[in-house]
Amino acid sequence: MDFQIHDDPMAASTTGERDIVPAGTHQMEIKAAEEKTNKYKVCDENPHGAVLALRLATVNGNYKFVFDDIPQHLGWRAKQLAQAVGSDVAGGTLSLNPDDLIGRSITVEVSHYTSKTTGNVSAVVKKYVPAVASKPAAVRKPPAPRAVASRMPGDDIPF
Repeated sequence: MDFQIHDDPMAASTTGERDIVPAGTHQMEIKAAEEKTNKYKVCDENPHGAVLALRLATVNGNYKFVFDDIPQHLGWRAKQLAQAVGSDVAGGTLSLNPDDLIGRSITVEVSHYTSKTTGNVSAVVKKYVPAVASKPAAVRKPPAPRAVASRMPGDDIPF
């Protein structure tokens, strides 16, 4: 069988770069997670720049990955991630194992950032949204009966 090879107009569109994730709330999957260092996260509280590096992909859509490095000194940010994967978080020390995070589905609020040096626009994690717990709905109590002012016959004073 002989085939004629012509330029495929679809090939150009599929091999090009993907768009960035639109700003807003998205369901995402943690595709990769690892502990590493990042020289841009070095500070007095984190002298080695230790981070939990995440690579996130949208569940619905064909967009670029969203990368997020959570510095070790930002416990509140790690707490957001733990709550997003459904972990119960109390005070003290929070331990997140990168291998346990890979493949987890989470809800993420994404915003856009414009680089001051290059002018490139990137999608960044604004917030990890806590997982919805399957708790029974709270039963609402009926309001307490209100006192009703009564009138005595022939009296204009309402008490």
